[in-house]
Amino acid sequence: MTNPFSIIDRRDAMTDSIQGRMARGAAWMVLFKLVERSLGLISTLILARLLVPGDFGVVAMAMSFVLMAELLTAFGFDVAIIQNQNATEEHYSTAWTGNLLLGVGITVLMLVAAWPIASFYGRPELSLVVCALALGPLFSGAENIGIVAFRKELDFRREFRFQITRKLIAFAVVVPMALVFRNYWALVAGTLVSKLGSTIISYLMHPFRPRFTLVQIRPMMHFSRWLLFNNVVSFLKERSSDFFIGRFHGAPALGLYNIAYEFAHLPTTELGAPINRALVPGFAKLSLADEIHAAYRNAVAMLATVALPAAAGIFAVAPLLVPVVFGPKWLAAVPLMQLLCFNGALLLFHSSICAVLVARGHPARVTRVNAIYVLLLLCGLAVGSQLGGVEWAAVAALATSFACTPIYLYEMKRCLGVAPGVFVSALVRPVGASGVMLATLLLVLPGRDHGLPLPASVLWLGLGIGLGAAVYLAVLVVAWIAVGRPDGPERMLADRLRARLARPAAPAQGSHR
Repeated sequence: MTNPFSIIDRRDAMTDSIQGRMARGAAWMVLFKLVERSLGLISTLILARLLVPGDFGVVAMAMSFVLMAELLTAFGFDVAIIQNQNATEEHYSTAWTGNLLLGVGITVLMLVAAWPIASFYGRPELSLVVCALALGPLFSGAENIGIVAFRKELDFRREFRFQITRKLIAFAVVVPMALVFRNYWALVAGTLVSKLGSTIISYLMHPFRPRFTLVQIRPMMHFSRWLLFNNVVSFLKERSSDFFIGRFHGAPALGLYNIAYEFAHLPTTELGAPINRALVPGFAKLSLADEIHAAYRNAVAMLATVALPAAAGIFAVAPLLVPVVFGPKWLAAVPLMQLLCFNGALLLFHSSICAVLVARGHPARVTRVNAIYVLLLLCGLAVGSQLGGVEWAAVAALATSFACTPIYLYEMKRCLGVAPGVFVSALVRPVGASGVMLATLLLVLPGRDHGLPLPASVLWLGLGIGLGAAVYLAVLVVAWIAVGRPDGPERMLADRLRARLARPAAPAQGSHR
C-alpha cells in the first residue's frame, strides 16, 4: 500500500526543485542581462557621443513599424511549446515553419510599406532604413526552434551562453560601424547583425534540425491566437508613444524620449524581463494553488527588492547621470528619465503578473487587461500631444500605469486566487527602504541645475550610487530583522552567504592525504 505521506514528501520535494530551478534560471537570466547591459551601456556611451538624438529618432521611427508588423503576426509558438508539457518534434517543426513563413511575409510587407512609412513621418530617408530593417524578421524567422528547449527544461545556463554570444557579435559590429559612418546606419547594421548572428548560433548550439511541416498548426493556434492578440496590445503598450512623439514632435524629440525610456526602464528590461523569462516555464510546471501562491510571493519579493531601489536611484542621480554618461546635448532627457523610472517599476510588476497568467493558461485575461491599458494610454497620449512637449507623453504613461495596477491585481485574484495582499506584503520593506534612500539622496546630492564641471559631476555620481546602495541595504536589513527575519529574498541571501562562509577552504596543493 502506498504511503500518502511519502507522496506528499515527493510532491513537496518536486515543488522545491522546480522553484529552485526557477530561482537559478532567474539568476542566470539576470546575469545575462547584467553582461548584456554592460555591453549595451558601453555601446550607447560611444554612440551617444558620436551620433545625435535625431539619428536615434530615425531608427526608432522605422523600428516602430517593423516591430508592429512582427507582433501583428507573432503567434508565440515558443510559449505554446513551453506551456505544452507533451510537445513532440512535430510541434517544434510546426513552430519553426510558422515562424519562417511569417518572417518572409513581414519582410515583403515592410518592403512594400517603406515609402508610405517615410511619407507618414515626412522623412524621405526612412524608406531605405525600413527596407534594410525589413530583413530582420526574415533572419529571426529562420532561427532554430530547438533553442526553446533551453527554457522549457529550465536549462538557463545554455540559454545564457546563447544569448550572450549573439550580443557580443552585435557589439563587435555596431561600434566600428559608428566610427566609420557617424550616422544612423550604424544602428541599423547592429540590429541586422544581431538577428543574423542569433540565427546562425542557434543551429550551432542545438542539434535539433526542423523540417518544413504544419501538421500541428491547429492545436498550437488554439493556444497561440490569444498570444497574438496579446503581442499586439503589448506592442501598443510599449511603443504607442513612438508614433505620437515622432508624428507631432519629430525625430530629435523621439530620440531623447527613447534614450530616457531605455535607461529609466532598466529595472524592467534588465531585471524583470530575465526573471519573467524563468517564471513562465517554472509556473507552467506547478500544479497546486499553495505552490503557485508561494512561488508568486517569492517572485514579487525578489523583483521588488532589486527593481524598486534601482528606480528610485535613477530618479535621484538622473541630473548627474545624463551629462556624465551622454553629454550636455542630452540634458533635456533628465525630466523624462525621472518620470519614466517609476513607470518602469510599475510595468515590471505588470509583466510578472502577465507571465504567471500566461504560464497558467490564461492568455485571454492578459490580452484583455493589456487592452484596457492601451486604450487609457492612447487617450492620455492624444491629450498630451495637444498640451505641450514630449514630457506629457511620459506623464501619460506614468498615470496609465498607476491607474491599471489594481486591474492587474484583480486578474490575479480572479484567475489564480492570489489576493492583492500577497502582492502588497511583498513590497512593504523594499518600498520603505527605497523611500529612505531616495530622501537621503535628494538631500545630499546637487539639484538638477547644478552647473558642475564634468570631474565634479563624476565624483558626485559615484558618491550618490555608493551612498544610495549603503542606505538601502542598511534600512532593508534592519526592517527585516525588526519583523522577525521572515522568509524572503533577505533570508535567501543571508543563507547563501552563511553557507559560503561556512564552506571549508580547499586543501592547499601538495598537502598530505
